[in-house]
Amino acid sequence: MKLLPPIPLAVLRGAVAAAGAPPRRRHGQHFLQDANLLAAIVRDAGVGSDDVVLEIGPGPGLLTRHLLATGAAVRAVEIDVRIEAAARQLVEPELQARLSWTTADALDGPQRLSEALQACLPGCSRVVSNLPYNVAAPLIILLLEHGAAPDRLVVLIQAEMGQRLLAHEGSRNYGGLSVIRALCAAGRILRRVPPEAFWPVPQVASVVVELIRRADRPEPAELARLHRFLDLAFHARRKTFANSIASASRVPVAQVVRGLALGEKLQKLRAEALSPAQFRSLAQSWADDVEDGRTHT
Repeated sequence: MKLLPPIPLAVLRGAVAAAGAPPRRRHGQHFLQDANLLAAIVRDAGVGSDDVVLEIGPGPGLLTRHLLATGAAVRAVEIDVRIEAAARQLVEPELQARLSWTTADALDGPQRLSEALQACLPGCSRVVSNLPYNVAAPLIILLLEHGAAPDRLVVLIQAEMGQRLLAHEGSRNYGGLSVIRALCAAGRILRRVPPEAFWPVPQVASVVVELIRRADRPEPAELARLHRFLDLAFHARRKTFANSIASASRVPVAQVVRGLALGEKLQKLRAEALSPAQFRSLAQSWADDVEDGRTHT
């Protein structure tokens, strides 16, 4: 990997100002500008010259240049039409031949990757990104679920989001996001990043998370069932999950208990006590025995 000099904050500010593209809160833009951390993330991701990297939200190209310095090709997808000018100024000219830049939103609504981003997926070997804070969760889940997405993701996200993503059953951060992640990918925190490493400085700490997709992750139809069921199960976290499902679905609790074949012990549990494997099984039972109307009152 070619060692790159750091970009002084004054130079970064000048390039962004010249492009007329100041960081936007509504886009969740906080640019990691610590050169040592940027290089470390690229090493964490194991990027090499044979890789084709998808970078979502490259901003002014601070991580992009370190990715390109490995010899990898980078497909960058950025929502802000103006900021490419700053990236072209800051990324070394000799590296830009391997940079493909797409100006587009990464999402088409909260539940679908945009056509532009999906077009970038075939051939990518990994995702390495400082994800915009406000869309990190849906982006991660949609990438984990998409058939053409790379099997390795290394992403920089809010620490709180990282806790929710990697939470285990029984913890207060455990929820539908944790369940889907666990069924789709193994995950771990690689490093913690303090707020002062960014410009502008956020009010929260961040973490670098690695996600490796599982070969046995659920198929799309099963994932759709899981999402519906998890929304019901975690609808009212202070209730037992059977009562939460009943109140959200307007199905009598007795019918929920019967349709899911819940024993006495399971009837008393809240949703955060159930494992991902249990949710996977129960979501199938809900679809088979309640959603299709075969359960009789």
